[in-house]
Amino acid sequence: MDRWACVDAFSFPLQILLSLHPEWIDDPVAVLDRDHSRGRLTHLNRHARSARLHRGMRYGQALALLPDLRADTIDEALRDERSEKIARTLSEFSPRIERDDDHPGIFWLDASGLETLYGQWQQWVEPLRKRLREDHKIYVCVVIGFSRFGTFAIARATRSSGAFESAASERRAAGAVSLRQLDLKPSLLQLTRRLGIDTVDEFLALPAEGIQRRFGDEAFRLYRRARGDLRAPSTAFHASEEPSQTDHLDHAERDTNRLLFRIKRLLHRLLSTLEKEGEKLTRLVLTLHRDDGDSIHDEISPAEPTLDILLLLDLLRLRLETLPISSGITDIELKAHGEQTTTEQMSLFADHSHRDIDAANRALARLRAEFGDDAVLQVTPRPGHLPESRFDLERLDELRLPDASATSGPGPAIRRFFPSPIHLQTPPDTPIRAGPHTISGGWWIRQIHRDYHLLTTDDHRLLWVFYDHRRKRWYLHGEF
Repeated sequence: MDRWACVDAFSFPLQILLSLHPEWIDDPVAVLDRDHSRGRLTHLNRHARSARLHRGMRYGQALALLPDLRADTIDEALRDERSEKIARTLSEFSPRIERDDDHPGIFWLDASGLETLYGQWQQWVEPLRKRLREDHKIYVCVVIGFSRFGTFAIARATRSSGAFESAASERRAAGAVSLRQLDLKPSLLQLTRRLGIDTVDEFLALPAEGIQRRFGDEAFRLYRRARGDLRAPSTAFHASEEPSQTDHLDHAERDTNRLLFRIKRLLHRLLSTLEKEGEKLTRLVLTLHRDDGDSIHDEISPAEPTLDILLLLDLLRLRLETLPISSGITDIELKAHGEQTTTEQMSLFADHSHRDIDAANRALARLRAEFGDDAVLQVTPRPGHLPESRFDLERLDELRLPDASATSGPGPAIRRFFPSPIHLQTPPDTPIRAGPHTISGGWWIRQIHRDYHLLTTDDHRLLWVFYDHRRKRWYLHGEF
């Protein structure tokens, strides 16, 4: 019979946040779903819970109850990066690793046959937990059993590690787990609570034919997973190393053209390796070791996955011209990151446009190669109370052709927006064209009261200004 070990990095986002801010360890700390007063608390430490804060509470409400609350968001990219590193470490303890797609921080390890190698489960689990604690500052509990759902439910209900000797004992323990400990939606928990249903066994006692209709899709998936009819969505982890090449130079080199010639040979081998694996290059990491002991680390990303060596060499040439090669280079390292790609034959069925979007993406890739990855940005809307809080500048990785249906109707007025309002030394003396449009609020952090106006200047410019009642000053915020 198969044996599975569920590794639960409990409150995974909170553990990541505390590893980034170890000075917060004795303070009340919470993780937010978004950095806004209306953002909700998703994970809390013991100090925050003892102050009557709870999951789902608004950030502004929590600050009113606990002004010294420490809170921040966790970027999904950082969370996935930490998860990848943990999975790589776990691969040293089991040949088969899976990550739960719905619950970050949950991993399943194939533990079949390990009892014959270690005798007692503690001899396998304790080194695993110690390794994660020392290398990643992550605390986990490990539950060894016979099913993915059973070990998952028990791990969510306890922070103690252990092993079940029989499938029946695991089923009994999993059936006694409260639904509140399985990260279900508050609406579903509220409904089951009204019906007097608290545990997994009580939920499974309901008639199957009415679950989806009465409780919804999420409850039906949970029902099927608990019965063993449906596997949790998971991703298998493969610990294969990214292909890399190194070159030791006999003499320290400063000339970028000769360096590029040496890099070309390494790049040709890397692309051959990727081609054999059915992959294309998505990111190339370049490390140059200097003769003074320092190293230069950089990377380039083509506009789309490619095996075109001439394109990559052109991007490398642009990047080398910007690198600080003040002393000679003695060693070159290249590491390629690739992905599986489909055949280009599918492009025969795609719609074609007069705009060459691929050429535009290649141009942006050249800009990133020469000026850095943050050289190409795009404006992304986000919820916010103030105008300057309603957008972010994020990296633009790829251009896409516009949707013609989105351009129908009159075009919007184009406004030159100043992220930081400019203080006007003297009040405007030009006629007010429109206003006031009042924005008031911010009581949860800092009181805000602004009256916005549109002004027409003598040279026919249209200005967007506001009067700040708290500071008693006029500011210029934009220009049409």
